[in-house]
Amino acid sequence: MTPEPAPARRMRVREDPAVRRQAILDSAATLFARRGYADTTVRHIADDAEIQSGSLYHYFASKDALLEAVLREFLADLAAATEAIVGADAPPRQRVGDLVRHALGLIAERPAWVLTYQNEFLRLVGQPGFEFVAEQSAAIEAAWVRALSESADAGDFAVDVPVDVRYRLVRDATWTAVRWYRADEAADAAALAEHYLAVFYGTH
Repeated sequence: MTPEPAPARRMRVREDPAVRRQAILDSAATLFARRGYADTTVRHIADDAEIQSGSLYHYFASKDALLEAVLREFLADLAAATEAIVGADAPPRQRVGDLVRHALGLIAERPAWVLTYQNEFLRLVGQPGFEFVAEQSAAIEAAWVRALSESADAGDFAVDVPVDVRYRLVRDATWTAVRWYRADEAADAAALAEHYLAVFYGTH
């Protein structure tokens, strides 16, 4: 009797390293936000990303390196978007509106990344290797202040208050929405942004 041929071995399609790296970062951000940085291990991240811990070290040398990569990507993307909005040839009020819309859209799309940044910011200020966090945060803040100042100078706001007070009110009201907003709620991020802007500008 002629033996049956052995089944052909399936060749594993090698995943694009860039795709795998991004998946690891997404897992890291999710777990840092959910468990906290201190209570998250490399094994936790590897398991969530469905990769062996040893393989993960081919991409990132340590948990600190993972946190740095998450924050560098998040802040670089946020800074680029912020500068594009503030530098656009648009009325000041529209630029402020676009900043709020972008922030709430980011909260809806990448809440874990926003939470990781917020939760770790104060701990990392002055920590070697993480100087970029404070530097890029200051640049983003300056862009928001500039947009709000120009909108105030244009007479857009119903109430005149110091720009530093206005900035903190708008910043905190907008970015702390990550603590309660869920993307599957009835009001989507775009509608929520319009509600916020109506309050900020005192309009209906």
